[in-house]
Amino acid sequence: MILQDTITRENIEQLVTLFYHQAMRDPLIGHFFILELGEDLEAEEWREHIDLLVNFWSTLFLDEKLYFSDPYGPHFTIVGLEDAHFTRWVELFTDTSHQVYTPKIATQFAQKGLAYAKDFMQRLSQGKDTSNLKSKTSWE
Repeated sequence: MILQDTITRENIEQLVTLFYHQAMRDPLIGHFFILELGEDLEAEEWREHIDLLVNFWSTLFLDEKLYFSDPYGPHFTIVGLEDAHFTRWVELFTDTSHQVYTPKIATQFAQKGLAYAKDFMQRLSQGKDTSNLKSKTSWE
């Protein structure tokens, strides 16, 4: 796969779709996605979720102003989310970013992902310390 050196809506969709393909198969976090959205990424629920996340990342990186939802609210109903799950999400998202983008751009996505994961943890844990959650600053 050729690494992308610019951010477009199309390669954001590639990033999001690839991430969910990998996340669903992950032994630590995969079950959360399957329980919420099912096992078929072509299903309507998944297509809507992927479109929503493409809009989210496009709003952050392309200033498209397409995401108007609360990124935190829907996650409050997910039972059993723990620090290890957020850490794994960050690892997978960082690795996936580096599969799609050149290192400079991938690091930007990884840093945003880490910031949102920390914020998610604090909101879900009511202010719990998130200093143990880290992302790779350079990808190997």
